[in-house]
Amino acid sequence: MMPVWKLTPVNLNDPNWQASSHRDIVIIRARDEEAARKLAQKAFGLKTDFPAGGGIKAPPWTRADVVKAERIKRTFYEDNGPDEVLHPSFDSDLKSTAPKP
Repeated sequence: MMPVWKLTPVNLNDPNWQASSHRDIVIIRARDEEAARKLAQKAFGLKTDFPAGGGIKAPPWTRADVVKAERIKRTFYEDNGPDEVLHPSFDSDLKSTAPKP
């Protein structure tokens, strides 16, 4: 049985969100909070060209002051399986929001 985590952005005004393609709740199955945060960053992280001298930028999904993480005890998400982003689903949720060519 693998824990399921809910990652919730709490500070969308942080400029580091420029380095993420998603800025809403994420549900992740992962062995611990650190693994859940790293998986979210890997899934949604973007390379950015922050201006020189603008200070150090940190990936938003890995920062507790920007994203709240909580373990979900009761969920309809499957708790068996590998570390995985469960929501949003790339196959259904995000595909529908992709720009049309």
